[in-house]
Amino acid sequence: MAITKKNNGKYQVRVYVGYDHITGKRKTKYATCETMREARLKEAQILTDVETGELIPEWDKPKEQKHYTFDEAFYEWFDIYSRQGRSDATVAKTKYYFEHYLLKPELFGGLYLERMTRIDTQRRVNQFIPKYVESKTMISYANMVLKWAYDHEEIACDDNPLEHIQMVQAKKAKKRETKFYDERQVKLFEKGIEEYFKNEPMFHAIYTLLLRTGMRVGELLGLKWENIDFANDVLILNGRMTFATGSKKYEPGLKNGDTQRSIEFDKVVHNKLKVWQHEKRLSSFAIGSPMSDDDFVFNVSRTCVQSTIYKFYDWYNENHKTQLPKLNIHGFRHTHASLLLSSGVDIKKVSERLGHKDITITANIYADVTPKARREVADKFSEIMGDNA
Repeated sequence: MAITKKNNGKYQVRVYVGYDHITGKRKTKYATCETMREARLKEAQILTDVETGELIPEWDKPKEQKHYTFDEAFYEWFDIYSRQGRSDATVAKTKYYFEHYLLKPELFGGLYLERMTRIDTQRRVNQFIPKYVESKTMISYANMVLKWAYDHEEIACDDNPLEHIQMVQAKKAKKRETKFYDERQVKLFEKGIEEYFKNEPMFHAIYTLLLRTGMRVGELLGLKWENIDFANDVLILNGRMTFATGSKKYEPGLKNGDTQRSIEFDKVVHNKLKVWQHEKRLSSFAIGSPMSDDDFVFNVSRTCVQSTIYKFYDWYNENHKTQLPKLNIHGFRHTHASLLLSSGVDIKKVSERLGHKDITITANIYADVTPKARREVADKFSEIMGDNA
């Protein structure tokens, strides 16, 4: 502490009041007085206030809590969440969940956090969860926001009601009768698309690639001509299209976090791609815009790929005695993997071809592969036991 006379004739009082607990820097209280007598009296007053606790440094004062709505807490939380190294697709999907569901008035939109009671929150959750297949995932994101708010000193929130609710049954995803094709159905399918897409080489190439490489549709739509090595019949996958918000967006890298993956392809794929490349090159020259290696091989949407194959199914089943079940796009990936596994291909090789991060992912998804594989297991056990057929 000290009293100093300034050039203007006034007296400055300086009294040490403690250390900032966060920065560790020494903090001092200042005051300016007209006379030395006033300065000494002010100095004594400040010292007394510090000793009695009446003078509380700013860093020791309890922070004033703000009355946040769920929406306000979300936007502050999301600003941090979106800068933690997650992929653009994950961030976009999270934002989509909030803007289309969680921030609606029927759920948590506009609610003040300190007014969210356990009973009211339970009621809202009970009404929301049975409506959607991914509802529990969405609630888990809401829980992240409330947990962040509860741990934040400046936000008025004494409890996180989502940590005390009882989960009800979410809507079950519609179970598909057929998840993949067997060998007979695959041959019928390829014969069918040969006929149906004889004048549409792009779609013929699309469904041939999906079936014969097992690649994801996002990888297919992110494929560029520079990614195709025709000399060695290899695809170099290093990007993908994402569809988190309903519109497609190209992202470098793959879904599992790898920068790239190679997939060898056969002569059938080679020929379909070459036919489409030739057709594309002719049409590009016709409009005065020559093809570039950086162009996407298939410039269509995922919705188009899905709707077109359903039109094929309708045509096929109307014109053929043997019916083909309707697979979704991902069903071709399942078909590819299932046929390889049931034919005895090592699961590690299949896992690498599919681009799974861990072999256990492949094992869990394809544990129950095909009726043929299940029959082989049963017959093998019978063989071990020495049963006579």
